[in-house]
Amino acid sequence: MSKRTLILASLLAVMWLPMGCVIVVDGDGDMDAGWASTWEEEHDDQVEANKSLAREVSKRLANDPLLDDIDIDVAAKQGAVALHGRVPDTTTLEHALRIAAETPGVETVVSRLSVEVKAM
Repeated sequence: MSKRTLILASLLAVMWLPMGCVIVVDGDGDMDAGWASTWEEEHDDQVEANKSLAREVSKRLANDPLLDDIDIDVAAKQGAVALHGRVPDTTTLEHALRIAAETPGVETVVSRLSVEVKAM
């Protein structure tokens, strides 16, 4: 993980700690968040709860004027959500994380969002 990404992750984590939601920036194997891509479901009621939480976060992201034209995929498991996609800048990334973190039922947000960097 680059120094800049680590600093950004630290700042975001400090900002959201008082809200009771944990933000995890998953990069270069720093922590195991493999479930954020795929995982096996075991119980039908949990499957539906996960799908419902992912739908709610997706709906909030899609209804936000800053994010409505950005494709962000959402996966959920037991109160944790993972955001996958590309955003144009760190302000948009932070905004997407905040919306996900403020969604009722979300306890942890894993960012698998990439910031698009334009060549100079």
